[in-house]
Amino acid sequence: MVLSDIRKQAREALSGKWQKGVLITLVYFAFDFVLSYISKLVENIAALNFVISIATLIISIPIAYGLIISFMKLKRGEEVKCYDFFTLGFSNFARSWKLAGNMLLKLWLPILLYVLAIFVLGFAISFSVATSILSEASTATVIISLVGIILAIAAFVYLLVSTLSYALTYMIAYDNETMEAKEVVEESKKLMTRNRGNYVLLQLSFIGWAILTVFTLYIGVLWLVPYMQVAMICFYEALKEKKTEE
Repeated sequence: MVLSDIRKQAREALSGKWQKGVLITLVYFAFDFVLSYISKLVENIAALNFVISIATLIISIPIAYGLIISFMKLKRGEEVKCYDFFTLGFSNFARSWKLAGNMLLKLWLPILLYVLAIFVLGFAISFSVATSILSEASTATVIISLVGIILAIAAFVYLLVSTLSYALTYMIAYDNETMEAKEVVEESKKLMTRNRGNYVLLQLSFIGWAILTVFTLYIGVLWLVPYMQVAMICFYEALKEKKTEE
């Protein structure tokens, strides 16, 4: 798989559609800003802040699903409005959460190991601080700290690599409306097997563009997001086509 070809396909797919892609991104960012602003307004009211946080979490999953569908429609030349990710997300509210739930079930072990590693790291840091206050740091203290750091990094990498297996879940779900959520998640893992590295490299290939957005006061992000999203969709379609040919 040539990643430069994937990016080229994305640019060709967005030809004449950049304005719509930018508008979708802008509306999404505006929505996210409003939610953040509301949360900030009530941050000193514990009960209300808790309710807002839970509500934000509940709607974030279907909104993310709706956003992917919007960009898939845009890429394929289907009719889509800049605010359709709301309706597309909430009309698939139950399905989006079933997908998310099945992904979490698949990731329970790496998540558990990561949480445990963070606890170990926290203990190591606390032990090191306490030891340094009572006396000079010993070799054992340094070793415990290093072990905690190594475990945390290893657990994070394991979680990240495991998560990549399900990066195509929402795209597969859109193309296979009758497929059960569990089957969708498993299909994503199959497609991503031996392709996680290419997926990461594709994302990393946009670093230069991301740096350039700084010089546009981040306004360039409105173009970068559609570019990246459509490129990921092209990546998925290439894997799907390859599987069909096999």
